[in-house]
Amino acid sequence: MTPYYEHAGITIYHGDCRDVLADTVKSEDVVITDPPYDAQTHAGARTLGKEARASASTGKRRIVSSAVIEMGFDSLPTVDYTAELWRWATRWCVVFCSVEMLGAYRDVAGAAWVRGGFWRRSDGAPQITGDRPGQPGEGLAIMHRAGKKRWNRGGHHAFWECGVERDNRQHPTQKPERLMEILVSDFSDRGEIILDPFMGSGTTLAAAKRLGRLCIGVELEERYCEIAARRLGQEALPLSFGDDDLSAPGASSGRQEQEKDDDKNDDKTVAR
Repeated sequence: MTPYYEHAGITIYHGDCRDVLADTVKSEDVVITDPPYDAQTHAGARTLGKEARASASTGKRRIVSSAVIEMGFDSLPTVDYTAELWRWATRWCVVFCSVEMLGAYRDVAGAAWVRGGFWRRSDGAPQITGDRPGQPGEGLAIMHRAGKKRWNRGGHHAFWECGVERDNRQHPTQKPERLMEILVSDFSDRGEIILDPFMGSGTTLAAAKRLGRLCIGVELEERYCEIAARRLGQEALPLSFGDDDLSAPGASSGRQEQEKDDDKNDDKTVAR
């Protein structure tokens, strides 16, 4: 299959990932992906506050306030396929899902199951009705092919805290760039190949490029392939800092902290 986009170790395929993976893609080092969730989660997805949102069906932006999010794609009837994505990885397979789906992923993954992780949306929407606890975040089904396990966060918990994507949202379920950079850093090494079979607008690919990884993305909707290709074309070359500069979940990076200190020093200089 001819790639939709290919440059500097980043490749995009337009098509159904089941066909692309079967015909074109071999087992890669790591899978990190965000497939559709279950029907109940899709039906209840909402956004908080007034925001300009792109309609999943028309692409036109409009102002919404506490509105149901238009997904523009079907929910997963079963995890039978997505819980087997570890077969396309030689090491880790990390799959976003609703918290309620983690048990299903565990049951299907079998011996490949490691544990469920959790992304806490630090600025996510509260329960609008106020009659029950709100959903604080989303699950991550963490799997690994048989063999010795190794990741880059030592004994850290499978817990990540990060705000949702608001400034550059081009997909209804787009994950924040900061979160994807941390996951890429935690589960892969520089020079490894990451596979994202449900790449959406290409956030995993952009994170991989910045951190010196190679990446293959597959997307069913051509308009998202185009968005991802444009996005990657605008990306700068991989940054020179190492993965150690990526801080623990929920914290600012050392580089960001230094920038804050510099800003404070500048303010003090002005005050003097």
